[in-house]
Amino acid sequence: MTTCPQCQFQNPAGVSFCASCGQALRTGPAPAAARRGVPLGPQRKGMAVASLVLGLLSLPTFGLLGVGALAGLILGVMALVKANRTPEEFGGKGLAIAGIVCNALSFVMIPVIGIIAAIAIPSLLRARVSANEASAIGDIRTVISAEMAYSSANGSYYDSLECLGTPTRCIPEYPATAPTFVDSMLASGATKNGYRRTFHPGPAPASVTGPVSPTSLTSFAYVAVPLNPGQTGVRGFCGDSEGKICYTTDGSSPPIENGVCAPGCTMLN
Repeated sequence: MTTCPQCQFQNPAGVSFCASCGQALRTGPAPAAARRGVPLGPQRKGMAVASLVLGLLSLPTFGLLGVGALAGLILGVMALVKANRTPEEFGGKGLAIAGIVCNALSFVMIPVIGIIAAIAIPSLLRARVSANEASAIGDIRTVISAEMAYSSANGSYYDSLECLGTPTRCIPEYPATAPTFVDSMLASGATKNGYRRTFHPGPAPASVTGPVSPTSLTSFAYVAVPLNPGQTGVRGFCGDSEGKICYTTDGSSPPIENGVCAPGCTMLN
């Protein structure tokens, strides 16, 4: 009997072609090198190489979304089987094993990374929200302190953020070399750290005497609300000329009455 090297079909002795697959059969004794499993020519390693490449790519990309790692595993197993069955034709056994290991590791990493992300991402979001809220509260306190300092130079009256940033343009006879009360960023009322800030001027004084700003105010409120409630911040805040700071739990703007935070608002401790 003659065994077909392609499909392993047992053919009668002396036939030239396999009755099952048509593969040409050796009619004489096989070379000694073939009997020992030594390659008779260049070995085919394409599947083994492809498996290793997919495995190396899968490690930093979490299995190429799973599809790449699965394809790499299949190619690696096929290459390993062929290298074991017909080593004279197929090589790359070590490459196939390395590819299988890399692809398997990438599969194991997917749930591990998922668990880590499920734990870390909410914590990072909470930390970001806390930092944004702390920044908003800090700016409200800065504005309140700046207004109090400004009022001491403006006849006990408050004023707009623009005047706090450039008091020489508002208070007559204010020394040009004297300091400002807030920086340009705060004076502009620009969005900062995920919070939108709004200055609410109170009523103007009935009459003023002395060198005071023509835009003087008897009260004010400064409000900071998150741009995207629940994402950039959770609470909305309001600080006013009475020195109190209130907040809302849903990120909405606290109500304003007569230029101050409405009475009965939830006070910040």
